[in-house]
Amino acid sequence: MLLTKKKLRIILENLRVKIPAALEKELLDEYGNLAADVSGHAFEYTEQDIYEQLRKKLRPYEKNR
Repeated sequence: MLLTKKKLRIILENLRVKIPAALEKELLDEYGNLAADVSGHAFEYTEQDIYEQLRKKLRPYEKNR
């Protein structure tokens, strides 16, 4: 799965989180493209990988629940 701007906006709306534009660009750059491992083999992140990484990175932006 590749993270698109539309998917990121849906995730942010569901989490009720607002993030700076710089972080949004960083997330799209990192998870919106194919990744390469140490050997140079390209792979896609799974949906679970992306959600888990986003959850970790967005935690500081969540309001007190």
